[in-house]
Amino acid sequence: MLTGEVRTRVEDIEKQFSVSEEFLKKAVTFFIECADKGLKVKNDPEALLMIPTFVTSIPTGKEKGVLLAIDLGGTNFRVVSVALNGDHTFDLVQAKNPIPVDLMKGTSDELFRWMAEKIHDFVKENHSNAVESGNRLKMGFTFSFPIDQTSLDSGTLTRWSKHFNIPDCIGKDVVKLLQYHLDALKVPVVVSALANDTVGTLLARSYTGADKEGKTKIGCIFGTGTNGAYEEDLDNITKLPQSIRNELKAKGVRKMVINTEWGSFDNKLRVLPNTKWDEQVDKLSPNPGFHLFEKRVSGMFMGEILRQILLDLYREGLILQQYRTEDKLPHRLRTAWDLDTEAMSLFEIDDSTDLKASELKLEQMLRLPTTVEERVVIQRLTRAIAHRSSSLAAVPISAILLKSHALDGHNVNVDVGADGSVVEFYPGFRTMMRDAIAQTQLGPKGERRLHVNIAKDGSSVGAALCALSSEF
Repeated sequence: MLTGEVRTRVEDIEKQFSVSEEFLKKAVTFFIECADKGLKVKNDPEALLMIPTFVTSIPTGKEKGVLLAIDLGGTNFRVVSVALNGDHTFDLVQAKNPIPVDLMKGTSDELFRWMAEKIHDFVKENHSNAVESGNRLKMGFTFSFPIDQTSLDSGTLTRWSKHFNIPDCIGKDVVKLLQYHLDALKVPVVVSALANDTVGTLLARSYTGADKEGKTKIGCIFGTGTNGAYEEDLDNITKLPQSIRNELKAKGVRKMVINTEWGSFDNKLRVLPNTKWDEQVDKLSPNPGFHLFEKRVSGMFMGEILRQILLDLYREGLILQQYRTEDKLPHRLRTAWDLDTEAMSLFEIDDSTDLKASELKLEQMLRLPTTVEERVVIQRLTRAIAHRSSSLAAVPISAILLKSHALDGHNVNVDVGADGSVVEFYPGFRTMMRDAIAQTQLGPKGERRLHVNIAKDGSSVGAALCALSSEF
């Protein structure tokens, strides 16, 4: 349907977002190198962070108890009560609170006081007996940002990601910050475990999956951000002091869950693809130069990449030429982050006549009238961006399974627990990711023995499972 210069330009952009089999294999090899290095040393700019979590056991599905969990993620703060039934099932009550934008850039005291107030309200409503008796409830804290974790219930923030930027919080123990404000409000809760959302996903899927499709080897997030966790041999985590490893071994511990922080894979761009639009989005982000893998994969950034390309095509005189000057373009198209991945989901699968569904969405979301040709351009660009995202998502999953020899042996199947809006709701994301996995060193045979399953409420249930294993 596209003709002339527009068609040529769109095809050029599609090529820039294409991902080859050669690239995938090279990226998997480099990921393994970065992971191995990250297990040995701290503060190497080319290594993955590979954060030891001090989670040393994986659930069996027989655990019981009632616990609290909280999840500070990308846009919402969730407070959850989890009742583990001991039969791979759980009951959950939750309250979801949108995080005020001003708190994402304020002070640590403002953010953590607000969180404590929400926990107080939740406990008062759902656990009044604990309030009256003074019996303290265990709570797991899912904190989805890079931390330097020194025990199961302590960790200092190393840097923010997503839309957060609270400088005075860097270097502080986030558990102590929250506990201080809980105690100030006399909330009968003790923060007994700190977990990244991806660690929670691994534990939650292990609890509910019950090895139906193989043991759960990876927990991963593909939503506002992206990250993954897996279980590593203690002997390989040599950056942990020998004294700590010896102490754990004396207790019979042989493995520990590692939070890879793979969103920051290849911040030096040694193998990752890089376009001018990636660079523009990076400059707009709160943490330029960091989390460059995440900025090519996760839901927070896909829509902004599309918006940047559309602006360039307008400036090149190829689309939206009814607007003679850029300041006449609809305000929302000129506003960073106003084109979201949810809209891209619709563009991706729109098969209506003349893409009428996309036309309505663009008018509703961006106040942007479009021609049929412009909507075809938007759909093709959407598909190129999403295909690159899902293909890159295959890299860390393939690398970890290869590194951990998870698929070694005959008739071995493995499970990957996944959470996040992109992997759960973006049309075809899991299928495209699996297609890319088949092109890595795992090959089609390895891909067929891999099962990617959604771990619903993974981060919250997983945080509760972390809290269950803690000493009160």
